[in-house]
Amino acid sequence: MAKIQKVLELHNPGIIFVRPLLPHHDFKSPAMKSLEFLKGLRIPKNSLIVGKSLGGLSAAKLQEGSRPDLHVVCFCSPTVKENLKLNKKMPNRVSFFSSNDEVIADRVENWPQLAESYDLSWVTHADFDKHLDKVTKLIWGYINGENLSKALLL
Repeated sequence: MAKIQKVLELHNPGIIFVRPLLPHHDFKSPAMKSLEFLKGLRIPKNSLIVGKSLGGLSAAKLQEGSRPDLHVVCFCSPTVKENLKLNKKMPNRVSFFSSNDEVIADRVENWPQLAESYDLSWVTHADFDKHLDKVTKLIWGYINGENLSKALLL
């Protein structure tokens, strides 16, 4: 996410970024711990949270459980991990994933029922950093209210 932040900052001076280190960076930490961590942050109303993998799932679950005002963009995120599971569709949530991503392939089939979702072959854990330009265009497109299907053609 640090690389995405650098690219977005270049084109959007003045945007405030907060990039906390979530507990799940320690693979021994339970998934629920990252959700609890996010609940403890003072995230301003109507903020955009961009998360990758379990970070995206945690942000989406926070939105679903107690913060429907949030906007959440998920990349390479599963819909379930341990006892952390998404259950309902939210209007300000979008997910970009690959159903061929060997890390999450068995946990993404529900995205169309849970968010505006895009199954893109290139959005994988292994190749994520190779596509920072495309990823940041999608984030900026979401921020600007663009049709994301059209943004994908760029």
